[in-house]
Amino acid sequence: MPTLSSRLMPRNRVRGHWLLIACVLALGCAGTDAVPGTGGANAAGGRSQAGGQSATGGVVSSTSGAFASGGTAGSGGIRPGTGGATSTGGAISTGGAISTGGTTATGGSKAAGGTRATGGVSALGGASLTGGTTATFGSVITNRYDNLRSGSNTQETVLNASNVNQTQFGLRYSFTVDGQLYAQPLYLSNLKFANGTTKNTLFVATEHNTVYAFDADGGSLTPIWSTNLEPSGSTSGFGCSDMTPETGITSTPVIDTAAGIMFVVSKGVESGNWVMRLHALDIRTGQEGPGSPLPITATVSGIGDGNAGGKITFDPHTQLNRPGLLLESGTVYLAFASLCDFGPYHGWVLGYSYANGAFTQTHVFNVSPNGSEGGIWQSGIGLSSDGNSIFFAAGNGSTNPSTTPPDVSESVARLSLADLSIQDFFTPASYAAMNSGDSDLSSGAPLLPHNRIITGTKGGIMYLLDSTNLGKYNAAGNKNLQTLTPPNGGVWGGPVDYQVPGGPEWVYVWPVNSPLIGYQWDPTAYLLKTPPAQQTVASPAHPGGILTLSSSGTPGSGVLWASTPQSDSWHKTAAGTLYAFDASDITKLLWSSQQNVARDALGNFAKFAPPVVVDGRVIMATFSNAVRVYGLLN
Repeated sequence: MPTLSSRLMPRNRVRGHWLLIACVLALGCAGTDAVPGTGGANAAGGRSQAGGQSATGGVVSSTSGAFASGGTAGSGGIRPGTGGATSTGGAISTGGAISTGGTTATGGSKAAGGTRATGGVSALGGASLTGGTTATFGSVITNRYDNLRSGSNTQETVLNASNVNQTQFGLRYSFTVDGQLYAQPLYLSNLKFANGTTKNTLFVATEHNTVYAFDADGGSLTPIWSTNLEPSGSTSGFGCSDMTPETGITSTPVIDTAAGIMFVVSKGVESGNWVMRLHALDIRTGQEGPGSPLPITATVSGIGDGNAGGKITFDPHTQLNRPGLLLESGTVYLAFASLCDFGPYHGWVLGYSYANGAFTQTHVFNVSPNGSEGGIWQSGIGLSSDGNSIFFAAGNGSTNPSTTPPDVSESVARLSLADLSIQDFFTPASYAAMNSGDSDLSSGAPLLPHNRIITGTKGGIMYLLDSTNLGKYNAAGNKNLQTLTPPNGGVWGGPVDYQVPGGPEWVYVWPVNSPLIGYQWDPTAYLLKTPPAQQTVASPAHPGGILTLSSSGTPGSGVLWASTPQSDSWHKTAAGTLYAFDASDITKLLWSSQQNVARDALGNFAKFAPPVVVDGRVIMATFSNAVRVYGLLN
């Protein structure tokens, strides 16, 4: 078992409210960067327009037995790491309890007085989890910090608005990897390895299907361990230039700290056949856990695109796991869309438990079983959860809000954790035009403070929703709380929320071809005040700015970080820039990687990958086969 820091990191808060912000990745229409307005057919059967097919949507809950595929897949196999023997103990039970070192947790004590963990509360010494992803202070173990997808680290005590400047802050070191980085890096502080060494550890996963563990302090640039899971797959036949030349690990993995396991999804080609697998890796060695990996399969009833005999079967060729993995209440959830709109494909949510050396598929949900598409891609942002429900935004598809259950393509939906049944949804009145113009929802289903959600579209519209009453569908006009039109372009990157100590509360977003903008909350109605504040240092092309907020909750500690392309990265690679702004006043630019290019150049922009700010580091994925680590220079 790894030994983790005993300091606790409470869930991120803003004015005492839990944050939940989900963004979306632009691999385009329901899973790819398909060019807006083309309306063209897919490579396999064409796009189903709204109203063209009957769609009942729906959910199938599976409780089938445990799967144990056994063995390690792929060429090159597992390269044992320097951290010692694989830990075979520690599994997630379907009830959320974690067993460590093979000893079953029989309901033991909750961490830190029973605070429920949705990402950020530490479970120490094998304590029973009450559900949710957990982390120690200074750790980043899931996409955008927490299951709420807040994009905010409110425990950052090293970096602040005073010391992030050209003189004191810059590039410290870089780690070389073997492929592009779509997955967000993860980080564990004070991870103890079997040989007795303790290291702050950085985890990175590439499109070449390789997972790395590095010394995050830069003591050595050689990996602590690296594991190639299986051969990647060539993207040459998918009809677009995204993810060139290969696809492998695209989604952000998730770490169960109590079990010492990282869950990872890989995609590749073996013997001419496409495969996708769910892996459980020992975080100290990179070795597969017992019963890992598991081939990803699923079937639901339906007469939609690609059905055979009234059954829709998950296709690892056409499906892509883009959103970060969600670990909630002892279940790992995966969401799927497509790569480059190559079909037939559907939106899927699959749930798995991992216990006693085996994966068990516990949940299956399909967005469009009697229609088509409805991919859940979200610009890479994971499914979000408040511990009671799962929220997502689906892209273009055969939207039909009138059936029971509805086809929630082109919609924000809330699912029950119990069986993934649809509990609520919001479908824009203009969904047919959005579908035909490829202007689908592109920034996830973020849960903000005050029971609010902000989701954006590629067409440049932002919808403010009530998470407790999403609004469903109304042909005469949307019943959401507020509709906003940011300057100029579409919204791919998710918003972040910041309560200025002693001042107003803001929501920041950086749309395409637009200045960085900030909306102030009305503290009574919790609507967004217009017009927004603006920072005009740049108006980046696709996909705009990808944001992260760091602070310690004290005056002057808030920094708003942004990763942007220097030119259009729509189906192409572009150089990137990292920015830092004063979070209490975004008109104040603190620092930019372009101010001292010789020292601080970022390299190629990693589309939709947010800055990871933790323990005085700013960790940046790139498309330059490298990870950059920025920090204080002295």
